[in-house]
Amino acid sequence: MNRRHLTSSILALCGIATLHGCAPETAPLTESEDSAIGSQEQAELGYNPGAGWYVAWSDEFEGTTLNANHWTVLTSNYDPVTNNCNFGTGELEYPRAQNVTVSGGKLILTAERTADNPMDSRCTGYGPRSFYSGRIHSKGKVERRYGKLAASIKIPSGYGMWPAFWTLGANVSTAGWPAAGEIDILEWHSNEPTWMKSATHWYNGGQADWGTGASGGYNLADSFHTYEVEWTASSMVFRLDGNIVSNTYYHNETEFQQPHYILLNLALGGNWYGNPSPASIALPSGVKKTMEVEWVRWYQQGSLPSVSLTNPGFESGMTGWSTWSPNATEAADFSETYNGGHSGAYHLSHWNNASPFEVWTYQPRSGLATGNYKVRAWVRKGGAFDVARLQAKTCGSCAAVGTDLGTYGNWTLVETPAIYVSGGYLELGFHTRASVGNPGNYIHMDDVELIPL
Repeated sequence: MNRRHLTSSILALCGIATLHGCAPETAPLTESEDSAIGSQEQAELGYNPGAGWYVAWSDEFEGTTLNANHWTVLTSNYDPVTNNCNFGTGELEYPRAQNVTVSGGKLILTAERTADNPMDSRCTGYGPRSFYSGRIHSKGKVERRYGKLAASIKIPSGYGMWPAFWTLGANVSTAGWPAAGEIDILEWHSNEPTWMKSATHWYNGGQADWGTGASGGYNLADSFHTYEVEWTASSMVFRLDGNIVSNTYYHNETEFQQPHYILLNLALGGNWYGNPSPASIALPSGVKKTMEVEWVRWYQQGSLPSVSLTNPGFESGMTGWSTWSPNATEAADFSETYNGGHSGAYHLSHWNNASPFEVWTYQPRSGLATGNYKVRAWVRKGGAFDVARLQAKTCGSCAAVGTDLGTYGNWTLVETPAIYVSGGYLELGFHTRASVGNPGNYIHMDDVELIPL
């Protein structure tokens, strides 16, 4: 967001003219005008990328902490990646860690007014900030090019709110802005609350800009909507709730032929609002406003790649698989014929055979590239077990990341949450335990996959 912007009222006149030459300010809507535009309240949204796309990377914001393998939290109004103060746009907020939380399956960026006068010593010439807020980025952790980048986001209403979902070229620290390139998927301005604004910025003898936008016909604030860009080597298409936003951006700039990283932030004021005073921002003391993100996903076209496993369908018995048991009950681990496996004649079974048992059947993999992985497998299960999990862990004594298995009368595809591998090693498989013997209880497992994200 290191630039000025088009407003929707002048998009038709400006076309692809430079943005900073086409951004007159208008007066903010009154509270009654803002609320008069029908807010489209709804449940959190599902999303279908369409045929031929697979999830290459995602963050579903599960648990209670931000995934540090994906994101860096900014804790200052100085950005060490881009080497600027107030993000080059004169914003009024001071990002800090406590304003970035994960709860209820969502990332929550919280803005609030402060009288603390926070300021980074590297930004003394800019004066203290008037608000705290949240800002995260994936620089050095998640950097990709092309594909479909989408998120489900709920933005806050009110004058001065400037929520954004966007990317910067991964070489920004050396190339600088705008030579690294920028893709703005979502930006929102309170004067046009029904509009999703999108833009690109690059270098062409100076700052070059392209912008588009569209009104959904409803206030985008205060309910979830999906925002996306479909990015290829020659074009970008932006969508709001699955609908194409105005014009397609056709390009051949080198800035958009390289990996980019993701940014999510809730800014306040700044040059897009004409550098308003802190007093004019619609965020009174003691009030908090939030930008909530249900998920972020980066899709690629084609078939989902996988890492080769040994004997993943158990057609060769237990070749490639190891077994551990704390009490010599690993006989519960065997391969058998059972009306044909998911895709062949054999599969793995855990069966307590009338006796209590516990067994961990796993395959160790080494030499893996650093990154996130999921384990998938087809499962049938009947009866009760104390533990029944598909799981993976990065060392023998490490905590496992897994999915509890339900009761499945038919073969069902299950998968683990993402697990981050940094040392190249992973153990993956099935952990089950039953403290009461019952020969009618069984788990059949087949066609295991290890998926890089």
